Amino acid sequence: MALPQTLRDELAAKRRDERVLSERDKRRGLALWVLACCAWSWLGIFCLAWSMHTTSQSYGEMAFWAGLGIGNGGVLFTGLAAYRWGERHGYW
Repeated sequence: MALPQTLRDELAAKRRDERVLSERDKRRGLALWVLACCAWSWLGIFCLAWSMHTTSQSYGEMAFWAGLGIGNGGVLFTGLAAYRWGERHGYW
């Protein structure tokens, strides 16, 4: 037995609204991921720049390796977290 046209129209409108909200949440999540990756990258670049301008050899080496770890690790783990978030919400 087919559903009445009014009920089908209501269900279609409801699904359309849910899709709009879902797309908005997905865009917001991806924008936050991009901002977090930029923040980790800038923090890593700051540590690398500080390692080149410090006068202490040991502080320079620590800042250099910390900059590499922070810049690369932050982006990597933020990307993994974003992927898990997208899977949990059914985006991919």
